Amino acid sequence: MNIYYCIALLLFASCGTKQEKASLSVNLFEAQLAADAKGAHYAGWDTVYFAASQDSIAYVIAPEPLLTEWNIAAFKTSQTDRDDQRIVTVRLNAYAERAMGTFCSEASNLKKPLGLRIGQRWVNFTPLLNPISDRMALRGFTATEVEQLQRYIDER
Repeated sequence: MNIYYCIALLLFASCGTKQEKASLSVNLFEAQLAADAKGAHYAGWDTVYFAASQDSIAYVIAPEPLLTEWNIAAFKTSQTDRDDQRIVTVRLNAYAERAMGTFCSEASNLKKPLGLRIGQRWVNFTPLLNPISDRMALRGFTATEVEQLQRYIDER
């Protein structure tokens, strides 16, 4: 009898209102200008078009991201002067720190563009100028996206 009571309680509890976890995907991809993406290394990479000012620029991006929202241990934010965008300075978890250390150890990866996608929106393709240790700055978040990222980190 007790088992039936427990099952009924679980079923009843799952029917109530659920608070959904804040969901914001943040993905950082290795990228290359499509015009410069020659060779077998780029086979299987996706092509994306990024609207920079009035022109659209074609990039190819790696099949798997270098970093995701899961790799962000903590962050601080500041506001930029243009378009109400935010700069998020993230602290990476140990896994991401090792992965970025490996990626940055190849000199050919420095000065390559990295594509930042927040949700379904391509935010920017900025070059990697310096090796990354445990922190990096990501530019282009909206105030709402910053709030969603904070909720995600708080709730995971």
